[in-house]
Amino acid sequence: MLFERTFRRAKAEEDQSWKLPATTMSICPECNKVIKAKLYEEDGKVWMFKSCPEHGSYTELICSDVEFFLKRRKVHFELPSGVENPLVESTGNCPNDCGLCSNHLSVPCLVNIDLTNRCNLMCPICFANANVAGRVFDLTMEQLDKMLDIVANIKPHPPLSIQFAGGEPTIHPDFLKAVKMAKDRGFLEIQVASNGLKFAQDPEFAYKAAEAGLDIVYLQFDGIDDEIYKKTRGRPLFEKKVQAIENLKKAGIMTTLVPTLVRGLNDHEVGKIIKFAIDNLDAITAISFQPVSITGRIDESQRLKMRYTMADMARDIQEQTDGMVNMYEDWYPYSIVNPVSRLLEALTKEKKMRFTCHPHCGVATYLVIDRITKKAIPITRFINLEEAMKDLNKEAETLEKHPWLKGFTKFQVMRKIKKHFKEDKAPEGITFDTFLNFINNFSEADPRKVKKKGKVYHVMGDRYDTMLIAAMHFQDKYNYELDRVRHCVIHYASPDGKLYPFCTWNSGPCHRYKIEKMFSKPYKKDN
Repeated sequence: MLFERTFRRAKAEEDQSWKLPATTMSICPECNKVIKAKLYEEDGKVWMFKSCPEHGSYTELICSDVEFFLKRRKVHFELPSGVENPLVESTGNCPNDCGLCSNHLSVPCLVNIDLTNRCNLMCPICFANANVAGRVFDLTMEQLDKMLDIVANIKPHPPLSIQFAGGEPTIHPDFLKAVKMAKDRGFLEIQVASNGLKFAQDPEFAYKAAEAGLDIVYLQFDGIDDEIYKKTRGRPLFEKKVQAIENLKKAGIMTTLVPTLVRGLNDHEVGKIIKFAIDNLDAITAISFQPVSITGRIDESQRLKMRYTMADMARDIQEQTDGMVNMYEDWYPYSIVNPVSRLLEALTKEKKMRFTCHPHCGVATYLVIDRITKKAIPITRFINLEEAMKDLNKEAETLEKHPWLKGFTKFQVMRKIKKHFKEDKAPEGITFDTFLNFINNFSEADPRKVKKKGKVYHVMGDRYDTMLIAAMHFQDKYNYELDRVRHCVIHYASPDGKLYPFCTWNSGPCHRYKIEKMFSKPYKKDN
């Protein structure tokens, strides 16, 4: 409690801390040394400047629109939880010593587990590939069993989701066994990050995966034009993607589209990707856009040409969907829902999942979609989300200070935000009670209370469904911030018994390479 009060008091004292300029800690792209950095505005954009005593100065574009950037900082609801049972002692050498330590501010919402670094594609923009690494990594089921034990024991609560990744995880010989092992642990949702080839080629495999407990496939999906796939994945793949989605739907597995966005390559496709998802609402539950991370030694002028920020994505989506999603009105940091978690904790005295990732990490919006007409609008068009969450935050604070008021139910308290509901702007048939049911369905996602075969669908009435449109801009060495690492809610579990934040696993110190070297063997073509 002291931990949380300290942060809230600091936040209150620094209520202007969302403004620029701001200082942060970063790393040198050459030597990984931790160095100070400055975030500042120039020409309507946000930049980072940092200087390494040995390797010189670096200027990097952080966001192409300062208004878009500052909104995320301003409406961020800081609600750190910390890991109650850290796995390593803090040495003060973040991000190079990791695992997680007591300085980490967030409990993971999702934990990735790399089953293999082998793949059936050779993608130029991929994080990992045995063919490139020169070593092959295949997780054993004994290693996985121990890793799942560690993840399930994270306190104050385990993550909502386990996602198997790689390489291409579906080609691991024990993939189905791995899915069942994770499902049997009682995690709310089992996912796999996949290129979809095996699901497209083998419909029976999709049914077996569903039977084992697979809920969601995070499908690599770079657009609807095969010319894009030839450049990003080395071969035409769109028909394979469509077939995979169809086979997964028949097996009862939903799909989340995961486009990696590269400036000048597929940024013109974001609107078409959203339309494709809406047209296939019965099979696709979300889109997770990922602006590409820049790796390797690249000079400033080339980086500036390549850099594609979340503001660029939001602008392109607005323009390519005729304003369906407004870049300034409809996107919020993930922490916008933290007042709901705080309220539930105040009412129940139980720790709830907190979406405490840093406001620079990502943005999201929810679309409400008419199943018949396929017309879609963001929920922010009929609920003043920012003011509603401020009110819920105040209610939670009141309950924390006056626990004798906890006799109120969640619905009684949440009805106080009805004044922020714009009934005349809502789709026909959607009332404030419908909206509350949606929030309730979302807030009850608790792995400790879900049966093994339970699934959570955020449905808003009989006529409408919802679709999450999200973006996560994972860091590279040029735009790195240690504070983002400390807030990370997406981690990797490793056979060394540790957990690593996403942006220390795949960039910065890149712990992935260290772990693969420890637990892999030399790659041969017949592996």
